Amino acid sequence: MFFIKQKQTKQTWDLAKGIGKIELSDGNDTKKQLEMIGLTSKDLDVIHALQPFIKEKLDMIANQYYRDLEQEPSLLKIIQDNSTTDRLKRTLKQHLLEMFTGTINEEFIEKRIRIAHMHVKIGLPTKWYMAAFQNLLLSIITIIVENLTNTDDRLMAIQAATKIINFEQQLVLEAYEAEVNRKNIEAEEEKRSIRESVANASINLAAVSKETDTSFQHLCTQSNDIVSIANKGSELSALAEERALKGKEQLHKQTVHLSNIHKSVNNISSDVQVLLNISKQTQEIVEIVTGIADQTNLLSLNAAIEAARAGEHGRGFSIVADEVRKLSEETKKSVTNVSSLTLNTNTQIEKLNQSLEMIKTAVSEENNTMQETEYYFQQILVALDETKIQNQKIEQELQSFVNRTNDLGSAFKEVAVSATDLTMISQDMH
Repeated sequence: MFFIKQKQTKQTWDLAKGIGKIELSDGNDTKKQLEMIGLTSKDLDVIHALQPFIKEKLDMIANQYYRDLEQEPSLLKIIQDNSTTDRLKRTLKQHLLEMFTGTINEEFIEKRIRIAHMHVKIGLPTKWYMAAFQNLLLSIITIIVENLTNTDDRLMAIQAATKIINFEQQLVLEAYEAEVNRKNIEAEEEKRSIRESVANASINLAAVSKETDTSFQHLCTQSNDIVSIANKGSELSALAEERALKGKEQLHKQTVHLSNIHKSVNNISSDVQVLLNISKQTQEIVEIVTGIADQTNLLSLNAAIEAARAGEHGRGFSIVADEVRKLSEETKKSVTNVSSLTLNTNTQIEKLNQSLEMIKTAVSEENNTMQETEYYFQQILVALDETKIQNQKIEQELQSFVNRTNDLGSAFKEVAVSATDLTMISQDMH
């Protein structure tokens, strides 16, 4: 053990030899740095012996370290943007314990390099890093003075602590420098890439400007053609509106004609209905006459029988009865023909009535269709009116577009000149 406790209250200086180790290969640049500042394994023995005192004061060291940093607003902002003070204090305390283990190896070096990279990443200026480490050294010296009473021990401990702090700074600053050089190389490479991009872009811009100027000249010609077409479109819209108005008038007249036809068909239908009623009455009369003829025929038959009974005296009456019977049969035949004609007439009237109903339905549907068509023509007129307004706006917009196109053509000529200038500038950048 490097230290023992007296009465479990105060750490005691206990320097053990052979504990400190430098585990780096010969010829290593880092080992040469250690030789340059005179940091030996004996110094690491001292560093290890100081660890109990440092461990006892870790909270005090960390609090003082970050209290000093927070006095600078820019450092406080870096802390707030990337972490928290409590988290950084825990990291610092672990870092200090590792610093005073008394062993320097590849893992020790690698951790310091990672810390340096983190400082570069968060944008910590080196001046504040150096100032913070100076304050850290003063805190460690204060702990040494408070715990070591022997002057030689104090001097030896302060020298060892100064060497390890200096070595820490060397490692971090070296990593700082390597990271900055790497970024400078990247920046230079980026500049070179930008120069090449600018040169290529200027060449392409010049070519594109020339092609674009040609395209714009062609576009100007096409724009004038479009304006001419738009004017013709306006004229066609006006002509279509005129014809649509005439079409609407013709549809209105046709609707009136259909309405008159509908009325006439209704009148014919009424007359046909009257005729149908008359035909029905005729049929009734025919039935009555048929009944009378049957009765007359029966009476003539009875009269003939009675005349036969009367003998010679009824002979003349028999002749009359026979003539009446013949007349009755002729009447019945005539009435039967009339009945047949009446039935045929009724059938034809019914068919006519059905045809009239179909005509009425067709006329009604056609009238509705004509009304719908008239409504559509009205909608067409409204649409044509809106189209005429839109055509006028399009014509104005096209004219404005032509003007802007001409302006852009002039602008692209200026771009071509600028592209030439840019090419010259990119050549000067090389």
